[in-house]
Amino acid sequence: MKTVLLCGCGNIGFRHLQAMAQMPEAAAITIVEPNVAAHARIAAFTNADTRGHRYRLADSVPEVRERFDLVVVATSADTRRAAFDSIVGQHDVGVMILEKVLFQTHADLDAVEAVLSARGITAFVNCARRLFPGYQSLQQTLVGPVDVVVTGAGYGLASNGIHLLDLAEYLNGAGLVTLDAALQPGSVEAKRAGCVEVFGRMSGTLSNGATIEITCDDAPGMAVQVALSGGVVIDELARTVTHGGVVVPFAAKFVSETWEIYQDAVTKGMTALTPYAESARQHRLFLTAISQHLGLVAGATCPIS
Repeated sequence: MKTVLLCGCGNIGFRHLQAMAQMPEAAAITIVEPNVAAHARIAAFTNADTRGHRYRLADSVPEVRERFDLVVVATSADTRRAAFDSIVGQHDVGVMILEKVLFQTHADLDAVEAVLSARGITAFVNCARRLFPGYQSLQQTLVGPVDVVVTGAGYGLASNGIHLLDLAEYLNGAGLVTLDAALQPGSVEAKRAGCVEVFGRMSGTLSNGATIEITCDDAPGMAVQVALSGGVVIDELARTVTHGGVVVPFAAKFVSETWEIYQDAVTKGMTALTPYAESARQHRLFLTAISQHLGLVAGATCPIS
């Protein structure tokens, strides 16, 4: 039986759990959630599962050394490095999936990348728009360079902007090389304690000459619209795509629907998610742009998650 460790089972972590429970491959799944108040919901879900998985729920990483075919780290960014160190220091890991924002400093991005390489751990970052059938279809049909213009409000630029940078790289098959921020002065308190959100515009260029522009307005409600070269416009919330005046459904997936990434991880040792090194490069540019906006000194912790 394949073995899985899910570290962090709060909001996004629970979505991971819902998805991995749908794997056809039966697995022994260890769930680590320090907040014991969340255990009742987790237990209710796992007790109702009839797919043949075995579950173990704990409030800390197991101390006895084990081999995990897959580890998913879904903690907040400020505790992710400690969780990572605890896991790789005590256990053997095949494949790892980490949530974003990955880490809050360049030093952690670099240190974790070095450990992953030294330990031979294949790691990915959960930028799951690569799993959307709608974007997969566009990636196969659009002729590059593909410029990406994102507009909207209320979607969390500091916490979710990395998803959109990754989308541009995915559609172009090219890496982000520059990123500049023209953000509104200051910041606001984010939903997650100790973190901030920002509003305004970020723009960048990719190695193939494509450009990306991301705007998030400080306005009521939530909206996310993605315009691509060739007159393609995706409304992510309505799940529609418009091209040539024709509006059709746009196929997307919630995290809780992406069971195939866990199945591929435990059976093939690979996933369709973003490889760690690629995402870390995106994160370095992203952290730098936001840190400079916030007036932080080089190397300081950037309070986003």
